Formats: sequence, structure tokens, C-alpha cells
Amino acid sequence: MLGVLGDVVQDVVVWQLEPVRRATDTKSEIVMRRGGSAANVAAFAGSRYPTRFIGCVGDDLGGHVVRQELEGHGVDVRLQVDGTTHTGMIVLLIDEHGERTMFPSRGANAHLTSVDPAWLEDLEALHLTGYSFEAGSTADAALDAVARQHGRGGLVSCDVSSTGLIQHYGVEAFLALLEQCRPDVISANEDECRVLDLADAGRPGAALARFPSATLLARRGGEATTVLRDGRLLATVPVTRVDDVRDLTGAGDAFNAGFLTAHLQGDDVVRACQAGHALAARVLRSAGATEQA
Repeated sequence: MLGVLGDVVQDVVVWQLEPVRRATDTKSEIVMRRGGSAANVAAFAGSRYPTRFIGCVGDDLGGHVVRQELEGHGVDVRLQVDGTTHTGMIVLLIDEHGERTMFPSRGANAHLTSVDPAWLEDLEALHLTGYSFEAGSTADAALDAVARQHGRGGLVSCDVSSTGLIQHYGVEAFLALLEQCRPDVISANEDECRVLDLADAGRPGAALARFPSATLLARRGGEATTVLRDGRLLATVPVTRVDDVRDLTGAGDAFNAGFLTAHLQGDDVVRACQAGHALAARVLRSAGATEQA
């Protein structure tokens, strides 16, 4: 089973149909979706491989909605409920080119506490995102879950998630945090790789030496994904061009879900990356973190 630990939110997606018109109306379409990087990975993985999501919500309508939505994707949902706060929410402004501007309110995502051991004991792999380390008790709960996963000999996957998060921590502090996770797989986009000096234009960066046992999936949008390990290039996996991009939301999460589910079914890194690219392409054609029908 694939376990995914971390953030789950309600996304309010505002898709602009024209440039923003300040102080008046801007034509738009607005939809509400399940969101959160970790929850997105679980939702995309749920129909492809046995998947469990572990997170925290408020005792509110939003918490019930995201639980039901994830369960609808075949996900085994394990949620802590914190009645002192609200389920997380993010407003996403999507411009006419598909680029995102995000306004997050983390709510219960910062309040995860020590995870029930039974929720972890049958996991082949545990995936978590950098957002788990943003604030509150969730960071300690995530590190404890990672330590237990390693103790059982299971695989650990980490997505860097955000250059803003790196800036919040500072590069050295974030790298030290990532070292504590001892990830077997690191997934990061081009900007994240460059800021952390993990890779640049497909070439290994100096900081990659700090993760000698990790496989780095260096994603570069429409350019080929490069796979690096032990300071050397393992593979360069081309990306098929997507001409009808509607929304970038969730594309990286879809890649992670596609890669991990293929990897757990025995595919090598090239085939697993191809599975990630194919799933990401479906999401790029959809509004919000959803798959095109």
C-alpha cells in the first residue's frame, strides 16, 4: 500500500477569463475542488494502487466533504479531527495562461499529532510533501512517521513542494530538514532544484551529495525530466507536449502519483516517469487538481 501524509484542503479555483480588472468585475469561472498537495497525490493514486491518506481536518463541513471526495477515489482515508480550527482552504487565481496565484489558509493541516501506528504498519511507501513542515505540530508528527517507516524498511518519498517554503526556512535549514527524512525519492521542479542546488538544467548540483541513497526526480515542466542518483545521471525522460493546457494546479502531484504507483508495481524509473508524465498531462487539461474525463 502507498501511504500519503500531509495537507488536505478545499480549493476555491478562480479561473480568469480575462486579465484582472482592478476595483471592478473580472469575467471568471469559479469551482470548488478537493486540494492540498498530499491529498491530490492520494486522489490520483487511489484508482491505480491501494492508497491511504493520513491528515487532519476541522470538525466542519469541509472536513466531511474532503473525506467523502477522497473515499470516492478509492482512498483509505485516516483523518484526525481537530475541533479547535477549520479544515484548510486555498483560493487559487488561475490567469488566462494557466499560471496560479495561491492564497492559503492552512487551518487543521498544521495540527496533525502523532500518527496511530496501525495507520503506518502496512505501508510499502510513505510519501509526504514539504508543506507538512510549514507550521505547528504536523512537522514533528511527519518526522516521527518517517522514522517509523524507515524502521520498518519501507520506502520514503518527499516532494519539495515550494520555493516559498524554502525561503521561509532558509536553504540550509530546509536541506537539513530534508536530510532528517532520509528520503529514497526526492521530487522537485526546476526552480526548487535550483534554489536548493540539487540540480540545474539536468546536471547534479552540489547539495545532491547530501542525499547519496536518494533518487532525484528533477521535473522541468515541458522539458525532459532528469533522474539522478549518487551524483550521476540515470535517465532523461522526454515529456510529450500538451497544447491544450487549462490549469497547472496539481500537475506535479499527478506526476508523483503516477511515478509512485508505477514504481510500486515494478516499473523501472523510465517507465515510472512516463506514467507520471501521462497522468500529469491529463491533469493539465482539467480545471483544478482533477483528471480530464
